[in-house]
Amino acid sequence: MRLATYNIWNSPAGMPLRLAQIVNEIVNQNMDIVCLQEVADIKTQDELVLQCKYPYSCFYPQAGLLVLSRLPIEGSLELPYALAVRVTENQKSIILINVHLPWDSVIKQENTIVEITERTRQIQTDYMFILGDFNNSENSSIYRFLKNEQSLQGCEAYFYDLAEAFAEITGTAIYPTLNFRENPRWGVFQKRNTIEVSRRFDFVMLKNPYPEAFPTLKKYGIFGRDISKETGLAASDHYGVCVELEF
Repeated sequence: MRLATYNIWNSPAGMPLRLAQIVNEIVNQNMDIVCLQEVADIKTQDELVLQCKYPYSCFYPQAGLLVLSRLPIEGSLELPYALAVRVTENQKSIILINVHLPWDSVIKQENTIVEITERTRQIQTDYMFILGDFNNSENSSIYRFLKNEQSLQGCEAYFYDLAEAFAEITGTAIYPTLNFRENPRWGVFQKRNTIEVSRRFDFVMLKNPYPEAFPTLKKYGIFGRDISKETGLAASDHYGVCVELEF
C-alpha cells in the first residue's frame, strides 16, 4: 500500500497555474491513498477529484481535509481538525486519520490530539495510521505524546514515526517538509524568512498494531520540491510525504 500526505497551501499565490502543479505532483506519486490538507472549498475538491482520477474520495469541508483513494472508503468520522476513513487492503482493516492541527496554539494542539486519539482508541481495526500536517516538530509535546514518550492530560498513545524508521534502516537523513531556506514561498511570494528554522511538520505515523504483525516499510520519501518556471513556486509551501508498506 502506498500512502501520502500533502498540505496543498490554501493561498491565491500562483493560482490557477499552481493547481495544475498540485495535480501533477499527486498524479506522479501514483499513491493508493492521498490525504490532503488546506483544500479550500468544494470547487477545489471537485477539481482535485476530477483531475487526479481517484475513484473514491471523502471531504470534510469545515476542516479543509480531503482523502483520495483507489480503495473503497467504507466509512468516515469527522473529528476536531481531523478526518478518519476506513479501507481494506489484503483482508486487513485499516484506519487512516488525516489531520491538520491548529497552528496558533500548542494548548489547542494538545487538546485536539488527545481528543483525536481518545475518540479513535476503541475503534476495531487491524492497523491505524495518523498522518498529515501537525504544525509542530519532533521537539514538540504532540510528537512525544504520539511516540509514547510522554503523557498528555492523563492520556497516552503509541505510534511509530515511519520517517524515523526508514532513516535508520537506510542510513539516510530526514528532510524537512517546511523548508524556509529552499521553498520559494519565502523569497518569491513573501519576503525571505531569516528567522524561522526549517522543520519536519508533516508525518506518517503507524499505531502499534499488536497483536497484528508489523507491516514491512518498503519506501519513504518527500515530494513537491520542483519549482515551476511559470509560477516561480513549488506546488505548495509544504513538501508532501509518501510511504510504501507491505502488509
